[in-house]
Amino acid sequence: MPPIKPHPISSFENLKERVDRLFRTPTKRLNVRMQMSLDLPLMFSPESAIEYPTKNIAEFLDFLTDAMPDGDVYLFGGLLRDLALLGRSGFNSDIDLVVEGSWYNCVAYLESLGARRNKFGGYRLEVAGWPVDIWNAEETWAIKQGLVRYKGIASLTDTTVLNWDAILMNWRTKIFICRKNYLEEINTRLLEVVLEKNPNPLGMAVRVFRHFCLKDARKITPTAAKYLANCARTFNFSDLKNSEICSYNNSVIEPVVYRFFEYFNSDDHIDIHSQFSMASNLIKKELDLA
Repeated sequence: MPPIKPHPISSFENLKERVDRLFRTPTKRLNVRMQMSLDLPLMFSPESAIEYPTKNIAEFLDFLTDAMPDGDVYLFGGLLRDLALLGRSGFNSDIDLVVEGSWYNCVAYLESLGARRNKFGGYRLEVAGWPVDIWNAEETWAIKQGLVRYKGIASLTDTTVLNWDAILMNWRTKIFICRKNYLEEINTRLLEVVLEKNPNPLGMAVRVFRHFCLKDARKITPTAAKYLANCARTFNFSDLKNSEICSYNNSVIEPVVYRFFEYFNSDDHIDIHSQFSMASNLIKKELDLA
């Protein structure tokens, strides 16, 4: 199947429309019908049997948001990135949600639906055929590790590996929270690394290389170039390819891209243009001899 060509959003209203089209579309129903325990949050009336919403993701998010009058639910990261870059056909992955406030009530509700704890402290469940991960905003990995200080929900835009992931959408208000110049960077396909440290360095290296190759990055910042160069020095191509196939069941990282960053000189005393030029010349000579 050929890769999907990017067609970036023109505005945040455009992104909101893409989210709505994806989430309002009925998807396959879950095989197991689940029902919420009636003795959980006091905001629910014990006289009313409230069934697990399975029509679509939007119904689930509306239900979860209504269940949390003192908190908010946010879409975060990969889903918004793929919709912003590629559109509806470009997203086929997990849906990440973060919750600010009312986490205790949220946990009680999720556990009543059969959600299971994941290894980083969030919860996972399936909704209308989609795998959904839900996190407490103040307990996401980078916040817990002290790498980013939590000053409110906007702090999460400093916790992503890539700038394209640094966006949230408040489901209640439909307002987007993102890094400065997000629209411009999406449209110019400028790739930047926001936070290098993460709990799975090999997995993150694979992600960034895949984004560079698959999402048709046109520009790359010095920080991102040095990150990929360091990854190429840390992991051999076989490591990356094996991890990529294991995680994604396919491989799009191109050997020539890997070798380019392997040749890339990360010496801070050499300007970025010279570094690119040297790596490009080495690749050109290699291809000419092939």
